[in-house]
Amino acid sequence: MSAVQRTDLESLATALLERVDGLVESNAKLQSEVHSLQSDLQAAQARLDRHGALARLGEMAAGIAHEIRNPLAGLRLYSQALHEDLQAMPESQELVDKQLSAVDSMESIVRDVLAFAREERVNPQVCVVADLIQIVRTRCEPVVKQCGVTLDISKVTSDLQIHAESELVISALCNLVRNAAEALREAKTKNGVVGIEVEPDELPILGRDGRLSGRPAVRIRVHDNGPGIPAEQSDRIFNPFYTTRPTGTGLGLAIVHKFIAAHQGDVRLLPVGSEEGILGAVFDVRLPVPGGEES
Repeated sequence: MSAVQRTDLESLATALLERVDGLVESNAKLQSEVHSLQSDLQAAQARLDRHGALARLGEMAAGIAHEIRNPLAGLRLYSQALHEDLQAMPESQELVDKQLSAVDSMESIVRDVLAFAREERVNPQVCVVADLIQIVRTRCEPVVKQCGVTLDISKVTSDLQIHAESELVISALCNLVRNAAEALREAKTKNGVVGIEVEPDELPILGRDGRLSGRPAVRIRVHDNGPGIPAEQSDRIFNPFYTTRPTGTGLGLAIVHKFIAAHQGDVRLLPVGSEEGILGAVFDVRLPVPGGEES
């Protein structure tokens, strides 16, 4: 074999090896993309299944709440009349006051159940996210101060827009902020801070053909510097009536999920420590931008 032939053969072998290396690298990338798409597809299907299950539970809860509401109204009426009749008997009147307080608590539960069960007919409009968050700050200011924490919205400076019904989004964000503030108070976190950040993002769409695609969205992140939510609770926190607190209905996060899902958006809790520089609970709310909503 001549030197020229040997050189040509070596060049061909080198080219083949480079081609094989390229194919191996391309195959690895394709496998990674397939795995990512499969994970997104499973997550999207899980959200659809969850939405259906919550809708069925909501119908049942609404029926129960309506059945309880009328007797509660009668109980309140009779208790108020008894309170008036017992003005000369303060000790007995005090017992009636406790009964009225219990009625208030039960009525609050019924209102939460009906809010959770109510079918939301969303009337979306173009909203500037920064404007909505200013309203959230105003509404949450009393509870934030009461809990002794700080609400930091200094990173909300963009003019990003979403296509949503403003009042429902504000209500959902207020719920997340209040939960975070109360969690910081319960954990006795020093220098507790609840932060809100806004960035462009993308929402996955599961088409009728089973294929996954994406659409432009805005991500609103609500996070705190508390102890976070344990992993064993993270899969259940959006479940109706699930709570780790001695008081409350356990419907707050379920209602947040309902409001966001009504906009074809999603809300999720990130694993503790998954975001650099954030040690506490991290909730990501993603909502479609104008023109990016699913038809």
